[in-house]
Amino acid sequence: MPEEMRDAFGHTLVELGHEFPNILVLDADLHTSSKALYFKKAFPDRFIQCGIAEQNMFGIAAGLAMQGFIPFPSTFAVFAAKRAIDQVSISISYPKLNVKIPGSYVGIPTSRAGASHNAIEDVAIMRATPHMRVADPGDNRELRSVMRAAVLTPGPIYFRITRYTLPDLMDEGYEFAWGRGVRLAEGSDVTLIGTGMMTSFCLQAAELLAKDGIHADVLHCGSIKPIDADLIAASARKTRAVVTAENASVVGGLGSAIAEVLGERAPAVLRRIGVQDEFIHSGGITELLAHHHMTPADIAAAAKGAIAMREALR
Repeated sequence: MPEEMRDAFGHTLVELGHEFPNILVLDADLHTSSKALYFKKAFPDRFIQCGIAEQNMFGIAAGLAMQGFIPFPSTFAVFAAKRAIDQVSISISYPKLNVKIPGSYVGIPTSRAGASHNAIEDVAIMRATPHMRVADPGDNRELRSVMRAAVLTPGPIYFRITRYTLPDLMDEGYEFAWGRGVRLAEGSDVTLIGTGMMTSFCLQAAELLAKDGIHADVLHCGSIKPIDADLIAASARKTRAVVTAENASVVGGLGSAIAEVLGERAPAVLRRIGVQDEFIHSGGITELLAHHHMTPADIAAAAKGAIAMREALR
């Protein structure tokens, strides 16, 4: 059974810390939740507790990056993307500093923390920030590869960490690459494109569709910015019906990124699964997924709707 993604994050931080002595972890008093505590225990002299002061933390991270360190300022995604976006944008992204931003507790699985702690706008905000790369890994293996790629790639990077236990998607030996998507299932009737935890839901939706004789092309975009426009356009030209699924707001997120690709390169019917321009309130994960119509059954229903629309437009 895979471990929860936040635990995989903490353990990978320690592994990278042994390999790269210039990695520092900054914390906003959330290390027990984010699991950055593993790094604190392994490297207490390289762990900097900034307290509940995210703006200061990102300013400190910028200064450390200018001195040759690779800082990981760790906090909940909602605080990185909204509370400290001025410092992230002007102090880090504008000068293209080598800061790696892990956004913890993203989307629906933040669950009972409510609207103040649910990060649904973070993808849109970070995707719109110049020079910022954005990733939403689909399983722990990809998270580990994303983190290694982040250390090896100069410049600002934002990656999402879901408080959830995800099934394995990627084969052993998989290596994440910026701007490269992955085809997980082959089909010609409809394209399902997921990112983060929603890719496994797309695969489940494909199984539901297969029972009705509908064969889905399932793509995973762990790299949201840059995005694999070639893979997306090729699939869309084949099926002419696309459904996106993300654990975030559809406004400015993956669905918007895919719409941009389709509009420029491969016009197709599009349906977007995700949070529909509303805040997430407190509740259980299962009931919140159902409330926001983000279950595998919802993805399958959207696929059938996209196919019907495509046929109507012929």
